[in-house]
Amino acid sequence: MPPFRLVILAGAFVSVSAVPAGAQTGTFGKTPTRAPLEALAERGANPNGPFAKLNVPQRDSIIGHTRDLLGVRYKWAGVNPAKGLDCSGMVKYVFAKLGIELPHRAAELAKLGGAVTKDTAEMRPGDLLVFGKGKRISHVGIYVGEGMMIQASSSSHRVVQTPVVRYRPPGGLQWKGVRRVIALDTAVVEGEPQVQPPR
Repeated sequence: MPPFRLVILAGAFVSVSAVPAGAQTGTFGKTPTRAPLEALAERGANPNGPFAKLNVPQRDSIIGHTRDLLGVRYKWAGVNPAKGLDCSGMVKYVFAKLGIELPHRAAELAKLGGAVTKDTAEMRPGDLLVFGKGKRISHVGIYVGEGMMIQASSSSHRVVQTPVVRYRPPGGLQWKGVRRVIALDTAVVEGEPQVQPPR
């Protein structure tokens, strides 16, 4: 299997590296955290473009880590599941599980990566859904596939799974967009059958 390579789209390099050192602390448990550039340097550069890449099991681990948080209580500014999470704190915590340090602000997360059409047929697990009013982004969730997202909901007071097309955020927030901050590595995953070329 090729070395573990993680992908953060180009926008993440500029925005995330600018996060103050003091804002890059506060993860739960003993999970190590690293700035994105350090994490990517350890995994090697992607010769095919500006991102590192996740393979399918790594991408699916984001979904698993997100689902593990279902039922955790909502706490404004929370980044620790034992004490409670807010929406961006949930995103920060999940991605930190893979050694990726993301900002703890929905507005900053909305600038990372690349834009994706607001269509569940185009969206992939791990995409971030951002919500706001006017030009202000104030809420974020993680798409987990099959038309569902997981979010730390202030109105439900906990982390919940919600159908994307039926979600009506409180306070008149609107679905503003989808951001892809990871890319899927199309290389063959270890253990999957390889197709032999015709002779």
